[in-house]
Amino acid sequence: MALDYNSLLDRVRDELQKEESKRVSRLVLPSPDVTYVGNRTYFRNFKEFADTIRRDPNKVLMYLARELATAASLDKEGRAIFIGRKSRDSFKVLMERYVNENVICPVCGNPDTHIEKQKKVSLLVCEACGAKSPLKV
Repeated sequence: MALDYNSLLDRVRDELQKEESKRVSRLVLPSPDVTYVGNRTYFRNFKEFADTIRRDPNKVLMYLARELATAASLDKEGRAIFIGRKSRDSFKVLMERYVNENVICPVCGNPDTHIEKQKKVSLLVCEACGAKSPLKV
């Protein structure tokens, strides 16, 4: 039985769609736990977020403070404290953006990466495929 070209293409497309639906990222970000005390915003599970993405909490805090245009600090329990009231949604969006820019490998999409500094350039090094990609400062 000979199959025509279009039916073969349809079959391949169906198989690829099944594969896409099976792909699930192993990286599951915690939902931001944000509380307000006066004019300060407490990001209570900040340490958990930094541990999940395997990044230095101080670097992640600097990124969030820069993007939110406010002062920020870490306390002893691993909470991040921001001056001013910031919404939970803004933290969620910024965390997802940080992960997409600084954690996920642009070549293979794997979250197993680390940052290396070579001369004055920071590189995102993928532990799965070995790709090295420069990071924005």
